[in-house]
Amino acid sequence: MKKIIIAALLAACMAIPALAQSSASESETPIWNHGDNVSEMVYHSAPVYSITMTRDAYVVFYQTQGMKVDTAVIPKDWAKRGENKKLYFRNKAPGLDTYITVYYRNGNFDHVILTANPDIRDPVWHIAPSYTKVDVSGIETLEVDF
Repeated sequence: MKKIIIAALLAACMAIPALAQSSASESETPIWNHGDNVSEMVYHSAPVYSITMTRDAYVVFYQTQGMKVDTAVIPKDWAKRGENKKLYFRNKAPGLDTYITVYYRNGNFDHVILTANPDIRDPVWHIAPSYTKVDVSGIETLEVDF
């Protein structure tokens, strides 16, 4: 009798994974896509090596996917309060690295968040000489290569 019960339990344990696989393969849409909960916002984040402050802009040196370094020029005017605010700063938590997060709404640039230590004595911050000029005229969007 014990052998029959053990054999039945063993057969049940072997059948459970087979049933689970067949039910998972039947669904064609991803489990996260229910049709009504897909966001119009998409974001990308990347580690930041340094942020150089100039008179009119922040020049951010960040890491791309192939361990390459690229730059992004962010006008300081984007941080002004108002309806068209596009630049936000967030204090980084202790132990975390500095990073940049760029948000896109329906495929178009929406805003950017720099997560960094607000103390400019932090090694990630650099101040460019006063004679350094960065042209920020006409910059309305941020094209970042992740």
